[in-house]
Amino acid sequence: NTPGKLKNFRYDPHEVKRHENGLKALSEINSWQELVRDLGPVASYLSEAMIVMPEDHEWVKQAKETRERVLNKIASITSKKFSIMNQKSQIRQELLKLKQSYVKTYLAMHTRTRLGVNEDKRKGRLLKDERLEKLRKLATIDLMPRQHLTDFQNRLAGLKSCFALTEQDLGESPACPHCNFRPGTEELTAPAATVLDHMETELDKLLEDWTQTLLNNLEDPSIHGNLDLLKPEARKLVDAFLQERNLPEELDQDFIHALQEVLSGLIKVAVKTSDLRAALLKGGSPATLAEMKKRFDEYLNELIKGHDPKRVRIVLE
Repeated sequence: NTPGKLKNFRYDPHEVKRHENGLKALSEINSWQELVRDLGPVASYLSEAMIVMPEDHEWVKQAKETRERVLNKIASITSKKFSIMNQKSQIRQELLKLKQSYVKTYLAMHTRTRLGVNEDKRKGRLLKDERLEKLRKLATIDLMPRQHLTDFQNRLAGLKSCFALTEQDLGESPACPHCNFRPGTEELTAPAATVLDHMETELDKLLEDWTQTLLNNLEDPSIHGNLDLLKPEARKLVDAFLQERNLPEELDQDFIHALQEVLSGLIKVAVKTSDLRAALLKGGSPATLAEMKKRFDEYLNELIKGHDPKRVRIVLE
């Protein structure tokens, strides 16, 4: 202020003194507003991160403890501006440290749950694998346990790929912007890459089991008569399979049709594990060996009622 302006100042020192508390209060309000403005974004980020993570995760426990400490610090702040500014710096550092911990934890979980570049290529090759193609063709035969193949394909398709996430992405948002991975809502089991490895091996086993199922049923005396009804070319295809004990390299429609024709007299009876369990537990548990056998026999007899037992084939699904 200039001397000229001060000459025109109409208030005496006593009146000015009366506004001192109000000015201090205004300064304090400004300090609190600055505190909220500076800490609000990171606090909001961490609140959302707690929702993204599984409720029982160690990081969530750590976040709750940090939140409690921060709230206690804020509650203990005095009315002095210095105290507010000093505590703000400490609180901010603590929240940023918690955020860094979250980013590190989330990245590790994301890497574990998603397929990387190489694994994604392997998944693509597996989806087009000739073994899987053979199983799809064999699944057109009524006798085959199609549900096993369906489950396999669903699990393979369910393996998600994402290799674009960066720390910078997580600095902006607590969830991956590319695949929206949210650990709190996804089932976290074995690493996705490990699951893919196991599925490669499982595919071999599945094809081997289906091949053996076909051989066992083709060699069953109850369907020998069906073999004699085949046309010469079709009979030749089936006989070659029985002799070599391996499926042909190419499963053409003639071979599939021949198998369908031979096995058409067999009756597939699907058994769901949940239904079987319910039948065995009917009447209570624990049960004696005799009681359990009786329940099992009654369940099977009910399933095959009206069918020739020699032609029934039980398929567990």
